[in-house]
Amino acid sequence: MKYGKWISENHQVPVTDLSTYTVSQHPYIDLHWLFQVILYQVFRIAGYSGISLFICLLAILLSLMMMLRNKVFSIPLPITTVGLLVAFLIIDPRITPRPEMFTFLFLSGSMFILELYAESRRNLLCLLPVIMLFWCNMHALFVLGLAVIFIYLFSYTIQHKTVDRKLFLWGFISLLVCFINPYGIRGFSLPLELLTRFDPENIYNQHIQEFMPFLAQQHFVVRDYLFLAMIGVSLLFTVLTWRNRKFHDIVLLLIFVLPALGSVRNIPLFVLVAFPLLCCETAELTAGVIFRNRTFQRFLFWIMIILPIAIAPSLLTGGWYPANRSFNKAGIGIDAVHQPVKATQFITDHHLEGRILNSIGYGGWLSWTLPQPVFIDGRLEVMQESLYREVTASWAGGLQAMVNRYNPQLIIYNYLKYYPWTQQLQSMPGWRPVYLDGDAVIFTSDTNKSVLPSIDPARFASFNSLPNTASASSRFLDFYRIPDQNSVDMLHMALFSRQMHSDIRVMKTSPRAIAFFNAANTQFRNGEVQGALSCYDSAILLNPLYVKAYNNRGILYAESLKEYNKAIADFDTAIGIDPTCGDAFLGRGTVYFYLHDMQKACRDWHSALSFGNVQASHLIGLHCPAK
Repeated sequence: MKYGKWISENHQVPVTDLSTYTVSQHPYIDLHWLFQVILYQVFRIAGYSGISLFICLLAILLSLMMMLRNKVFSIPLPITTVGLLVAFLIIDPRITPRPEMFTFLFLSGSMFILELYAESRRNLLCLLPVIMLFWCNMHALFVLGLAVIFIYLFSYTIQHKTVDRKLFLWGFISLLVCFINPYGIRGFSLPLELLTRFDPENIYNQHIQEFMPFLAQQHFVVRDYLFLAMIGVSLLFTVLTWRNRKFHDIVLLLIFVLPALGSVRNIPLFVLVAFPLLCCETAELTAGVIFRNRTFQRFLFWIMIILPIAIAPSLLTGGWYPANRSFNKAGIGIDAVHQPVKATQFITDHHLEGRILNSIGYGGWLSWTLPQPVFIDGRLEVMQESLYREVTASWAGGLQAMVNRYNPQLIIYNYLKYYPWTQQLQSMPGWRPVYLDGDAVIFTSDTNKSVLPSIDPARFASFNSLPNTASASSRFLDFYRIPDQNSVDMLHMALFSRQMHSDIRVMKTSPRAIAFFNAANTQFRNGEVQGALSCYDSAILLNPLYVKAYNNRGILYAESLKEYNKAIADFDTAIGIDPTCGDAFLGRGTVYFYLHDMQKACRDWHSALSFGNVQASHLIGLHCPAK
């Protein structure tokens, strides 16, 4: 909305960054400009509630488009209804005010036109350039539309041994209109830049959850199992009905399933592409057998009545979303938990000025609501890897160096994710906390003119209770229970208090955290990897400074799951908390050895030996040449 407002007022698009003081010289190819303008105009007319209703309308239009696509294939309504429920349960987390909502619509619209042409020769191809003209000015994934068009063209050519001239003509025009964007041919560079995010060696891929490979997730929830089922059933049904499948059916299925497995943010794209194909295959395999059976029709009718009734209360109370790792909520307007609304209001109310150092997830909101530029925000293609590497270095003891370089007067961050900053700030002279809520904390420098009193984190230390969700009955109740956000906030603030402990290496670990840690070790020895991982996670949640838990979880990632990037991250955290942890240096060095980086491996092993780890001596003797 910040850029939507700027574009509306200046009648031009930005060419360099306007939000940060760190990368203001970086080029900004803002292919989202039209979406930004539309979103800002909705906000200007109807506020934040209007944005919620706008996104709801787009979701309804998407479901309508999916139904129209199924109608092309004369798919029975019961199959479409079940398919829509499953599809939206899977893509729910991505139904958000982001430009990809229009990618979902435009992709579905393009495929509807192409499917209509391929199945019944009804020619609406002239609408493809119109879609592409809007798409290339709303989201960088417009290239998917071009890819789908030419896959259909190639499929027709293979099937009929000739080129479809109409489809070729409108496909070529669709390509040409994509140059009608404020950046011309440079607009094609952004999609290429985004492709690098899916490289396992890319730092964004290693740290940001939405780029995480699907199978690398620590825990699966309902939508994950539904997605796996959708992949399995789609592939199986495609094999069983292969005589009825066209070339583009198989190619599109394979092309979109691989990115979906490679990155969780791509899952909705696969769902939208596979939806009519899976429904069509289901109709073919069940024709005349199931859906003509009146008993089954009644059964399905009541199932489709009962399921929404069972889910709806959980959606309304909000219990559905935490249980499924979604940031979404029922209702309209701003989610004050997901964004640092109260923290930025505190800055505004107390006229806190000066340069801000912030965590990446807060950058967009801070830039929108505060007058001063921010340190970093989520536009990764503008921030670029070098700045983000500075952030990751700050987690491992480099915060003081970053403060020295950028000279901020305010530091605002999500202390649940950036807890290494808390550990460093509590020992950095001249910095004190002046604000704390359930997610955000604000530190101010002594150089700041503010005379606000410091908060005392110790007053939150006594709150140390977590809801017990071990039993099946309690998990069932949580599905419908309104989340107690006040208790969650108090728990989070208690964790912050523990992060601020003056001597983190001797901080007392709660018996419950120790119990989880011991249970994890037992399960790890017994080969129960996922159970061990879950227990290590619980121990770390109870004590975010639990060095041994980070170290052992790093070993589990490295030895059992072969997820070396996560292992290194855990060892880095352990070392950041306790720079004398020889076991963590040993583990990190061993991971570097697996990655064939002998220089880093030997360096870490020597560090481990210097801190008393005798096992490192053996590894040094075997693999590290004497200097």
